[in-house]
Amino acid sequence: MLSPLAPTRWDFDAAAHLIVRAGFGGQPAEIQKTQALGLARAVDSLVDAMPDHYPPPAWANPHDQDELRSQVQEALTPEDKRLAQKLLNEQFNTEMRDLTRWWIARMVSTPAPFLEKMTLFWHGHFATSGQKVRPAYKMFAQNETLRLIALGNFRSLVKAISRDPAMLVWLDLVQSKKEKPNENFAREVMELFTLGEGHYTESDIKEAARAFTGYRINGQDQTFRFALQQFDPSLKTFMGNTGPWTGDQIIDFIVSQPQCARFIGAKIWKFFAYDDPEPKLIDALAGELRNAHYELRPFMKHLFACEEFYSPRARNSQIKSPVQLLVQALRTLPIPMPDSSVFEFALRQMGQVPFFPPNVKGWDGGKSWINTATLTFRYKFAHQLVKGINPMEIGLPKPPAMEMTGPRPTMTPPLLVDQIVSPQDRQEPDKLIEKLFVRTFQCTPRMELTSKFQDFVATRKLPLDDDTIRELLQLMMTTPNYQVI
Repeated sequence: MLSPLAPTRWDFDAAAHLIVRAGFGGQPAEIQKTQALGLARAVDSLVDAMPDHYPPPAWANPHDQDELRSQVQEALTPEDKRLAQKLLNEQFNTEMRDLTRWWIARMVSTPAPFLEKMTLFWHGHFATSGQKVRPAYKMFAQNETLRLIALGNFRSLVKAISRDPAMLVWLDLVQSKKEKPNENFAREVMELFTLGEGHYTESDIKEAARAFTGYRINGQDQTFRFALQQFDPSLKTFMGNTGPWTGDQIIDFIVSQPQCARFIGAKIWKFFAYDDPEPKLIDALAGELRNAHYELRPFMKHLFACEEFYSPRARNSQIKSPVQLLVQALRTLPIPMPDSSVFEFALRQMGQVPFFPPNVKGWDGGKSWINTATLTFRYKFAHQLVKGINPMEIGLPKPPAMEMTGPRPTMTPPLLVDQIVSPQDRQEPDKLIEKLFVRTFQCTPRMELTSKFQDFVATRKLPLDDDTIRELLQLMMTTPNYQVI
């Protein structure tokens, strides 16, 4: 298993499959360029791509809500306290909407899409929610941490997450002390982050919880600090090993378990390739991860170069997540960027708002993305993206129901047809369909689909005008085939 893909199987569709799975899709010229590189160089170019400088949100500093928090604390009457808390909540909500748009815009514009895709994977894996974590700066800082170590060493990543202020709040580690250890993080670091259920004992959880005592947040700059006086230095027996273990040593014991490589290898495979990998494939992935000493960059290069990743079972087998659906549309089509409230509302209607996973397990993904309500909204939103977004038409509530501050959502212009269609394309419908098909479906045209689009344009007058071309794109984007990658 994990044999290299034969050179004869590296073609346009294979290159497109790599780009859409290891990133968020690409324009036809980008797919052609990737194909021309050959498999090995194409994988290297994606995995090793360096991000450009992307400025943080203007409010992203450790003190972004200090003034309002002080007003809440210093309020003299219950009414003053209520009003100050309302302002604090509104500022937090505004910043979180802004943070969502900031990350989506980064995914759309980045020259390193795989790094953002891997950051998205880890965000779902180490699921942390702004529903509990305040201020918004903590969620921004965690996102930056995930990005920084996304392709580094998994062991180092788990240790960094154990010290991450957002995680300390999310799983109550900030409250854990030697007199009363909190077990939430100790349980989830094994069950959800490294091993899976059934590969540890209740005693392991209790002993690990003692090792993670004393983890605190520095209120001055929202960074990790270790409170030695709150740490339990006594002997602990964890997975058969006895000693005065610290949190880092507990993580070392966990990652050294063969099950850890199996669990992480399988989860990465499910995210990038397909569900329910065969046991032999999981064994092979675990072996590669251990051989790489949990270094993720070489492991991912091996994964993206193997035959199984390009197999028929892997192709067109994943339902696009809402984030994938939106970012792919914005990366592959000349669609103007909506404002933050539209992003937040649309992603919520489709079931995936970044920074707000539903629980500590993250999003279920797969078939859970699609039901009657979410599919109906996907089709509705596709129409809006192409023809121009009217916030009221997609169902965005009017203020004050949104309880939003700042400017109200604005209309978004329609798709810029001239950026992807030439005057000659307007005169030759069959060629236009092929051109838009590759851009939309990220593969070479398929007869069973193109015939429907040919029937649509057959009744239209030549040269095809902008509205007709937008309607054609809307038709493509509201097919079941557009919902998968």
